[in-house]
Amino acid sequence: MAITPADIQAQQFSKAEPGYDPTEVDIFLEQLASEVDAMLAKIVDLKNRLTVAEQQLADAKNNTQLAAPVLAEPQKSGATERQISAALIAAQQTADAIVGEAHENAERIRNEADAKAREVIRQALAEKQTEIEEIDRLKASREEFKSQYLKLIQHFMDDAQNSFPASLMTSVPTGSHTPSTPVAAPVQELPVTPVVDPFAPQANFEVDDLD
Repeated sequence: MAITPADIQAQQFSKAEPGYDPTEVDIFLEQLASEVDAMLAKIVDLKNRLTVAEQQLADAKNNTQLAAPVLAEPQKSGATERQISAALIAAQQTADAIVGEAHENAERIRNEADAKAREVIRQALAEKQTEIEEIDRLKASREEFKSQYLKLIQHFMDDAQNSFPASLMTSVPTGSHTPSTPVAAPVQELPVTPVVDPFAPQANFEVDDLD
């Protein structure tokens, strides 16, 4: 599909962050549109030159046809025929050169314009692909962080269950009269040693013991 300067100037691109500077893109598109416009003007000029050359060629052919009766005259046939042949050859060569140059220039201009337009589109698509890849990378990082976070929480829970006794981890049923604090073990009674009164009368004590 042919690209016109109006198409280039009217082209819109979706904005994304990070991306190309919109001002720089607009300036480039304006320069590209101006260059394409100049190329199209040159193509028109080459076509006009080609039309002139074709007209000259047609005029040369008409002159040849008009000169045919004269060529039939023996006395003038030698010089006139050579002159007309040389003129026809020169006109044909000129026309062929102009046509070839016009085709070459038109093809070159079209290829340059198409190449620049494809480069702009390629850069836009590459930028979009880069942004998509960055979004996918961020999503993968988020999922990885989420997985590691859940594993860390599970690790803490496992450590808590292994560090505390099962009795402390079990809750007391509602309505139970079992005390929430541990009950102290019964105190073992120690044997009582009898106290000896030094002034009490002793058994088997006799007066002779005082001597």
